[in-house]
Amino acid sequence: MSNKTRNDKQNNNQSSTLKGNQNSTNRNQNNNENSNQNSNQSRNQSRNHNSNQSTNQGRNHSSNQSTNQSRNQSTNQKNNRNTYKNSNVHSAQPSKPVNWFLLLPLIIALAVIPLIVRTKEYDPNFMQFQWFPNVDLQTDIFLYFKHWIFVGIATIMVMMIAIKAYLNKKSLCFLPIFIPLAAYGLLAFLSAIFSNNASFSFQGSMDQFESVFAILGYCVVVYYAFLFINTEKEIQFIIRFFLISILLLCGLGLTQFLGHDFFATELGKKMITSKDYWNSLDTFVFNFEANRVYLTLFNPNYVGVYVALVAPFILTLLLFSKKLMNSVLYLLALIGLIICAIGSSSLAGFIGLGVSVFGVLVFLWRHLFKRYYIFIPVGIIIIITLFVLIKHNDNLMINRIRNITHIEKTEKNLTDITTNDDSVSFTYKGNVMDVVLNVDDITSAYFIVKDQNGTAINNTYDDTTNTFIVQDERFPGFSISALMHNELLSFCVTIDGYPWYFTNQVEDGTYYYQNVYGKLDKIVKAPSAVFTGYEAIASGRGYLWSRTIPLIRNHIILGSGPDTFVMTFPQQDYVGIYNNNYASQIISKPHSLYLQIAVQTGLLSLIAFLVFYAMYFGSSMLLYIRGRFNSYYAQVGIAIFIGTISYMICGLTNDSSITTAPVFWALIGIGIVANYKAKPLILEENASIKEKNQEKKQINKAKKEENIN
Repeated sequence: MSNKTRNDKQNNNQSSTLKGNQNSTNRNQNNNENSNQNSNQSRNQSRNHNSNQSTNQGRNHSSNQSTNQSRNQSTNQKNNRNTYKNSNVHSAQPSKPVNWFLLLPLIIALAVIPLIVRTKEYDPNFMQFQWFPNVDLQTDIFLYFKHWIFVGIATIMVMMIAIKAYLNKKSLCFLPIFIPLAAYGLLAFLSAIFSNNASFSFQGSMDQFESVFAILGYCVVVYYAFLFINTEKEIQFIIRFFLISILLLCGLGLTQFLGHDFFATELGKKMITSKDYWNSLDTFVFNFEANRVYLTLFNPNYVGVYVALVAPFILTLLLFSKKLMNSVLYLLALIGLIICAIGSSSLAGFIGLGVSVFGVLVFLWRHLFKRYYIFIPVGIIIIITLFVLIKHNDNLMINRIRNITHIEKTEKNLTDITTNDDSVSFTYKGNVMDVVLNVDDITSAYFIVKDQNGTAINNTYDDTTNTFIVQDERFPGFSISALMHNELLSFCVTIDGYPWYFTNQVEDGTYYYQNVYGKLDKIVKAPSAVFTGYEAIASGRGYLWSRTIPLIRNHIILGSGPDTFVMTFPQQDYVGIYNNNYASQIISKPHSLYLQIAVQTGLLSLIAFLVFYAMYFGSSMLLYIRGRFNSYYAQVGIAIFIGTISYMICGLTNDSSITTAPVFWALIGIGIVANYKAKPLILEENASIKEKNQEKKQINKAKKEENIN
């Protein structure tokens, strides 16, 4: 009891002391304000009195009144400017230590996840599908562990948010921009639950590993960043590790660009494989061309996306940097990213560099004039680097740009194959040929070949090749042969040098196509939209887009489920796949972020995602278009804003991937924080500038009146 009473008295004394200090401070401020007002009034009165005695009272009264008003406004304006300057002098404020433990999940998502490379053998569970080979074991290197480590980090973030809410619910803040973000996550979750392939939605699938938990993790990362980042030092702390990650990737990219891939060395192979592989490291090779940069991102296209997102961010921070060491590191990172962009041969990287320059010119032109001594050398270094590297790469990037931007409608010779119940129909240059296989016994078979009118098509038998050669100018180069294929009596129709295998020796007696994996399947022509006839556009992406767009009508509210595009795409469109050079591939993605979202999580989720980014875009545009970047928050905010614009543009031709998406979502979360912190400072600065302009107008008006009088 005595200790408690003593403590209570001490607390009462401390509170009374604090109140006393606050009252004395308020009183001192009031006394200072009163003394300033009295001194200003006395000075003004004496000036008015002297002026009125020496000149006409009527004229001097009006001039003195306007002059005094302008002087008083000038004094207030100086006070306001001092107040704004003091608000940006963070060193004068008591600094809080950086809580690195709370920032660690963000650092891992932003800087560590892209670096993770490790072999993992797994069963893709795709043998059930006719368009997939009989393979029950796949080896992944770049995606599996990235995915599950990110999901684990996101889970930790959820726990930290829950603890924060439990300790103090008022500490949780929810901005309107988080409403469409939450809707996007909810629709993705519902799409996973009601998916016909829900197991893939929750576990991830081959060549993607971006499950519903990853998508929910993206939403969590944004909100976590907003809740737990509170100061400039914390943002600087995160960016420091992010820069280290970028430099490491650039170093790796340089080795790949020069043809000395670190992952091709014995040490590199041992770092990314388990001991089970160490006795056979010579057989462990990557299927990338020499000097092709792929980093740790699974596909060179994702290198381009990464550069497009990060290069604008680094360039903008470089232009704001005032410390020599930071400037050097930013410049090295930028040069490294340019090397990676060229070495990847991905157009996305060059889009990022172009957006960087354009965004800098639009938003930072005032700043560039002030710091021309940095902008001009950096610009020269970038131009020289691009020129040298493009020449070193035999103008490969320029040729690729020409090919991608070349738009021309194409017509294929073979437009359709139909596996009917009683025949196989081939449509070639608008003409139809039907082939029927008749089997008398196991050793005797013959063909009936007719056109669409039922007229027999002549053919001759070649003894040397055991092949029937079609003798009809409508079907040049067609040949038909009978053979045993995959232990079934089949026939092969060769068209333009490509063999197509068919059989009707099955239980139902109908005709089936024997695909490249030896499985029987029906050929189904997929519906096409928008890019019909232009399938070759953007390196064959036009075909993927044309066959994906019709799928959206079936996924308006809910999608097929995260990571289920490979099961949703019409893989039985064998003719379209052949015509567009995908015959040896499993199509697992649409090569478009927006089509990917629309199909997998539904059109409504795409709208929610676009509304979320539109709100971020609109608020950032209004905030930074006037070019007020005196605060570090504003500098980081505009850097992230330009980078995300580049990422969204790249999303037109590239998908979301666990290799790059965590970086995007983490940056956009930091960007929302930066905007939130920068807004009051920018508004205060704008108000200060507006008052300054009004003051100048008042002074000019007073001078004009004096001149008139």
